[in-house]
Amino acid sequence: MKYNFTISLQLLCSFLLISAVTHAQTITFTGQVIDDDTEEGIPFCSVFLDAESPLGVTTDVDGIYTIILPISQVNADSIAAVSMGYSKLKKAIKRDSGTQVINFRLRANALSMMEVEIVAGENPANEIVRRIVKGKARNQPKNFDAFEVEMYTKMELDLNNIDPKMKDSPLFKELQFIFENVDSVSDVRPFLPAYVAERLYDVYHIKKSGAVDKEMLKAQKVSGVNNSSVVDFINRLHEQYSIYDNLITLLGKEFVSPFANQGLGTYEYYILDSTYIQGHWSYKLKFKPKRKAENTFYGDFWVSMEDYGVEMVNMRMSPDVNVNLVQRVIIYQEFQRQDSLWLPFKEKTVIDFAADKKEKKPGIIGRKTQMYRGFNINDPGTPERYKKLDPEDINPKNVEVDNAFWQEHRHEELSKNEEQVYTMVDSIKNVPVYKTMAGLINTLATGYQMLGPLEIGPYSEMININDVEGWRFGLGLGTSTKFSKKLRLYGYGAYGLHDKSWKWKGLIHYVFDNFRRHEIGIIAKDDVSFENKNSEEALSQGLFAGFLRRKVPAKIMRVSEYKFFYEYKWKKGVQNRLALLYRNIRPFGDEFTISGNGFNYGYYPNLQDTSVVQKSVTTAELVFKTRFAYKERLLRGNFSDVSLGSEFPVVEFTYTGGFKGILNSQYNYHRLHLSFHHWFYVGTAGWLKYTVDGGKIFGQVPYLLLETHPGNEAYFYNSNAFNMMNSFEFVSDAWVGLRVVHHFDGFFFNRIPLLRKLKLREVAFFRAAWGSLSDANMQANILNHQSNGGPFYGRFDKGPYMEAGFGIENILKVIRVDALWRLNYWSNENAQKFSLRVTLDFYF
Repeated sequence: MKYNFTISLQLLCSFLLISAVTHAQTITFTGQVIDDDTEEGIPFCSVFLDAESPLGVTTDVDGIYTIILPISQVNADSIAAVSMGYSKLKKAIKRDSGTQVINFRLRANALSMMEVEIVAGENPANEIVRRIVKGKARNQPKNFDAFEVEMYTKMELDLNNIDPKMKDSPLFKELQFIFENVDSVSDVRPFLPAYVAERLYDVYHIKKSGAVDKEMLKAQKVSGVNNSSVVDFINRLHEQYSIYDNLITLLGKEFVSPFANQGLGTYEYYILDSTYIQGHWSYKLKFKPKRKAENTFYGDFWVSMEDYGVEMVNMRMSPDVNVNLVQRVIIYQEFQRQDSLWLPFKEKTVIDFAADKKEKKPGIIGRKTQMYRGFNINDPGTPERYKKLDPEDINPKNVEVDNAFWQEHRHEELSKNEEQVYTMVDSIKNVPVYKTMAGLINTLATGYQMLGPLEIGPYSEMININDVEGWRFGLGLGTSTKFSKKLRLYGYGAYGLHDKSWKWKGLIHYVFDNFRRHEIGIIAKDDVSFENKNSEEALSQGLFAGFLRRKVPAKIMRVSEYKFFYEYKWKKGVQNRLALLYRNIRPFGDEFTISGNGFNYGYYPNLQDTSVVQKSVTTAELVFKTRFAYKERLLRGNFSDVSLGSEFPVVEFTYTGGFKGILNSQYNYHRLHLSFHHWFYVGTAGWLKYTVDGGKIFGQVPYLLLETHPGNEAYFYNSNAFNMMNSFEFVSDAWVGLRVVHHFDGFFFNRIPLLRKLKLREVAFFRAAWGSLSDANMQANILNHQSNGGPFYGRFDKGPYMEAGFGIENILKVIRVDALWRLNYWSNENAQKFSLRVTLDFYF
């Protein structure tokens, strides 16, 4: 036993001695080469000693390299990394160190491609692309009969391009830890994290008409900015997509995929390299767009030559795409082979927002990583499980989990940089300058300034001017979410210098549940208005309705309204709302206006006795609304939601009943209204939005309770109105309407070299309204007719009213100018045949 131990000890010592001698004679360089934007390893990148006779290797599939050389052969002072599509990077080395860890972060070059000469036949890359397209359906999970998979997502929003010189700026005095947490030799540029979130889902899919994937959220961790509008906006920027789709939707635009059916008509492809990946002989192909300014990408991908499944793709938005405030969009995806299928493994999207393309000014960068684990394909039990589950039953607040959970369930470990993000986000929230900036962003988004438990606003209603009040000054004060996340109290007061009269508004709003909106409220107001509609109807007059308007008599009313409402949102997008209202409307005639041209309103309540004329309207109403918005995306707030639209048409039905005798209410009537509105992409030719509505009023009612088709007398374009129609020009008791607008997103201008650089975009629109008016309602409201000095034209006796126009948007990114034509009813009083309108508008 003692003999064996001695022999073993001698062998061990000999091995260590030999290893030490060998180590002393060699030098090792090792590390990883990653993409500076995606932070993913760059496979098959050349890493070499930058000498007259370079010595080196290529990185593996994860971007990792190791070079072991005798010290006698190290004649260089630096080591370099270079790969097609990236800028070469060199780093200094030490010749006296046994092992050196040297990592590289390569930055992508602008779109470039060496000339490739194809002779004696077709480019062989084209045939590879055809086979990818031919077989892509089998590798798309959406085409499987059923599948289940666990999906992990990680979202991050940062302020980037922070110059290290800013460290000495007073603005960053309290943010020194940002620079301290970044290793000075790591090549990581300093950044200011604002939001980071991790989520874990179980995804269920069945191939069935109308079926959508059910993503069951089972865990989340969120840190950073808690403004719901900002957070949901971040999520909206990273829509779900597949690289195999013909069109990839990002930033509200559709991009042609390099693997689209029509890809060969949009892109040029070139074979660059070949090697074994995941045990399969694979080719590397480069692609670039054939034409400028189209919604396209450029980049490269690896494809298996055994079954033509894409293994990896790294692509970027083409630099001349007509998109605002976005410096670059990067998409990186990896696939893994399972049962002869290439399934999604990792997806990364990076969107870099910046005011310019020079990367010198601070910008905002959003990153989303999505990973999949445990694909279970065509399991017989999946349809039954799919049927029982409902994502709408999960309240995100109930699935918050701690760090211990994530250490076990993350699909990949956080990098050192990512681990620092959580610490930095939590630290930054307590810095005064950050609180100030967060407050400013909230004010710009909501119009209210928070002062602890109170908020002031909205600022848009602090100063105004109109023909009755002259200059008007107002101030609103309410409680904020720091006072209560369920109860909101609000009051507003305003004073007109001309009419010397106070106006006011008060609100009590209580929310039982904002996850599945359930709320009640009481609202009372006494104010001037350009609207005769009750507050439950969609308002049509814009912010500048009172000034910067054409010389047409303003229709201004004093409106008193008292309302109680109850609202509940059911699952599947169904929402009901019940409101009880009491209103009094008093139009201002000539004698009340500064110009001397007012709204000289009159109504005969009894056609048998025209000596009785009513100059105001008093009504008690019950309003019941049903809204169906399937799969609608929302910006969720504590007291209100903002719709971001749906892939499906949104349908709204409203019943309004007037009841005579209640609190001096003067009318019995029933009003039915149905509307559809929807928007959808039209490929690379932009997107189209339409609204169709119609309704019927039963009973004899005054002019102010009929359907007054919304006109616009301001010089600003109004998307909710007929811009060439005057207010109250047409009224109906049975009607239909149509509004259509198409945003071409530069589809035509991008093809004109002189206009391409201006990034102008085209927009076209058409609107029509048609209705009827009973004899009784016509005669009862004859005092409002143009022949009697009123604004009302009469029935639609020349067919539907129509207008059309063409506009140029994206002028200086935010200005839109429209040319509008009124197509008929030109002889009406104050009618315009043609007009130019301007408005502020912004789309990415």
